[in-house]
Amino acid sequence: WQDPVNFEDVAIYLSRAEWDTIAEEQRELYRSVMLDNYNLLTSLGYPGPKPDILYRLERGEEPWV
Repeated sequence: WQDPVNFEDVAIYLSRAEWDTIAEEQRELYRSVMLDNYNLLTSLGYPGPKPDILYRLERGEEPWV
């Protein structure tokens, strides 16, 4: 028996220092991948609440938690 996958299993959290070192293209890729991961999980029936980091990414804000 396997436990269901949750968002924390696929999320990558960057520190502010890490975020400051990556190029804008990499930041956009990070946003896209994080949002896609959540959308894929919800399409598979993930019942968890939407993490705050996703609300920030959707608004174009920096992903601090």
